Amino acid sequence: MNEKERLLLALQQINNITQLIQDNQYKDFLYGKLIGIEVELQRQLTNITYHERRRFQSSSPEHADGTEQ
Repeated sequence: MNEKERLLLALQQINNITQLIQDNQYKDFLYGKLIGIEVELQRQLTNITYHERRRFQSSSPEHADGTEQ
């Protein structure tokens, strides 16, 4: 399992936890803690995706400008 897959699974777990605590008395407190983790996971996933695209574009000269031909 690569890093991108782990991040996607972690984001899914955040979503699962969010659904599980909907009726929890302290859900606002718990959501407040989870949102920071979710944002960081999204940031890391965005960085990985960006670097993958850059790598692909640099290996494909016909797509070097980021557009499809």
